Amino acid sequence: MNTSLQHAFNLTDGKHDITITAIDSDIAVGSLSENGNYRLTEGELNLGDIQFDEEMDYWIYNGQSEFTRDELITIADYIKHQHNRAA
Repeated sequence: MNTSLQHAFNLTDGKHDITITAIDSDIAVGSLSENGNYRLTEGELNLGDIQFDEEMDYWIYNGQSEFTRDELITIADYIKHQHNRAA
């Protein structure tokens, strides 16, 4: 099952409507998955994946976008907040 949500992020170069989709999500809680793997897209453009550890404390990003570290922290914090709300 893939679940997703969309959020408008105000980033350095303007507003971006990014869709966050849980991938490999056999276990879904609310609008996001429990497994901690998320794909970021904007329209048809794949921005990469964020993978969290089991406690959602640490994450890695494997995309090729031009996000700054601070922008990635903002996106990861949003995902973590949404995950915690759904749990």
